Amino acid sequence: MTISAGGKSVTMKEDEFFAAAKRMGDADRKRRKAPPVKNTPEDTAVSDQAYSVAAEELRSFIERAEQMAAEKKDAAEREKEIFAEAKARGYSVKVMKKVIAMRKRDRDDVAEEEAILELYKSALGMA
Repeated sequence: MTISAGGKSVTMKEDEFFAAAKRMGDADRKRRKAPPVKNTPEDTAVSDQAYSVAAEELRSFIERAEQMAAEKKDAAEREKEIFAEAKARGYSVKVMKKVIAMRKRDRDDVAEEEAILELYKSALGMA
């Protein structure tokens, strides 16, 4: 682990970092004359319950994301099958994908782009 502060970098192992942080916290408590923190059984129970709830929530998010990834993979597979069938029947998959992209856009934007493309092609003698 590398820690940078004040233009200086220090590399240390994680356990060394946590030990140093504990020493700094202890030194700060002594400087402030604060008593050391003690956890009561009630504090530990609340902490354990909060951890359990957070772990369940995290698990839920991860499972939902995994499900979504599986659904996307299935949809991509079905899309490939559609394009393979279209190609087998003689359609151009490349052009089909362009048409799909154009259908997602606003008609006025597509018409404007096509008009400019024709103008440029004409100016270059390509039309």
